[in-house]
Amino acid sequence: MEESQKDLLELLKEGITPATGCTEPIAVAYAVAAAKEQIEGNLESIHILVDSNIYKNGLMVTIPGTREKGLVAAAAFGFIAGDIKRRFRVIEGLTDKDIVRAKDLIEQKKIELSLKRDCTRLDIEVTLLTDKEKVRINILDNHLNIVNIEKIDLNSQFKPLIREKQNANSFNHQIQKYTLEDFLQFSNETPLEDLMFLEDGIKMNMKIAQEGLTIKSGVGAKFTEMINEGIMSDNMVTRAQVLCAAASEARMSGSKLPVMSTAGSGNHGITVFLTSFAVAEKKNLSKEKLIRSLALSNLITFFIKSYTGTLSAMCGCGVAAGIGASAGIIYLLDGNKKQILGALYNMVGSISGMICDGAKDGCSYKLALASGWTVQSALLALKGAIINSTDGIIDPDFKQLFKNLGYVCDPGMVTTDQKILDTMLHEID
Repeated sequence: MEESQKDLLELLKEGITPATGCTEPIAVAYAVAAAKEQIEGNLESIHILVDSNIYKNGLMVTIPGTREKGLVAAAAFGFIAGDIKRRFRVIEGLTDKDIVRAKDLIEQKKIELSLKRDCTRLDIEVTLLTDKEKVRINILDNHLNIVNIEKIDLNSQFKPLIREKQNANSFNHQIQKYTLEDFLQFSNETPLEDLMFLEDGIKMNMKIAQEGLTIKSGVGAKFTEMINEGIMSDNMVTRAQVLCAAASEARMSGSKLPVMSTAGSGNHGITVFLTSFAVAEKKNLSKEKLIRSLALSNLITFFIKSYTGTLSAMCGCGVAAGIGASAGIIYLLDGNKKQILGALYNMVGSISGMICDGAKDGCSYKLALASGWTVQSALLALKGAIINSTDGIIDPDFKQLFKNLGYVCDPGMVTTDQKILDTMLHEID
């Protein structure tokens, strides 16, 4: 295996990981759990300072295995039961006793949450104070990327953290070195046994989709009803919609089951893995073809996210994972590089701009929309129906295409993001 292929395999394994619960509150739980490991004494207070996207995505989503919502609850569970060795599964397996203790901690009002509005990057700061000492943890740019741990005595002050000097996780810079040709070569030539870990993502995300289908009022269940009634067809488009919507609905409503995340997002992982699976299932395609297509889909999703940002005003499920999945579908259906680019143009030229207004049960509707259109965009490209490569923000060049998309996200939609949060917090007239 060439050195570049080894590097891409490492990036693929790094960017795909199991996650239990929405990753934004989980990141806060992770930071609190990391802080607790550093400190001794009886807890006096926990202060959490987060950027607007972490705040937005933690506002209405349910903590897995509980009925509690929000970042304060996530912090409480992280303090009571967090284990950072489990990474995105940091609070997996909460017991009834854990839930009671966390609720007691919340009721004691020892946890304070503040919003850092002037920040456009993922930014979490947790300060934990006991009767003996205090510790500060900083996470920047990626959900579990701790860049600073500082423990001091009660009479000392923390040093100012100059965020601009903090090195971000190098993942983004590494993935940007590669081209579409590199991703295709990797997907075609990497020994299959080295890619078989991707099968875990299919199994994991299908399991939570099956749970989601038991939610009688859910999107996946209602789509299934409409298919059975003959209102909707049973095909690869609707199969993708059913699976993705059901999995997201279970996850966002507090399922204890993990999902296989991609690029730091469980819903991204659901979109990439289950959209491709739906096509392979309906077309009765080989496991090898599906696994190799997932390698391509995930790598392109990473590439897109390196430009659009870990979190933004755009819904990454549609505007990153959906775009990546469209390339994988072309690959699954034996399309060529030109058709892959065509699917990418179709997606960027149509679905870009779908907003993210926080993680919540309603994300399932967005995943239904994104996954269905992902399949349709790919099928259109295979039929030769492709948006002009110079229309709007589209660019013929693979890299420039996503640079353009990233520019629309930041700085383009930074104000949009602020206004979305204002609206969610009922701060408008």
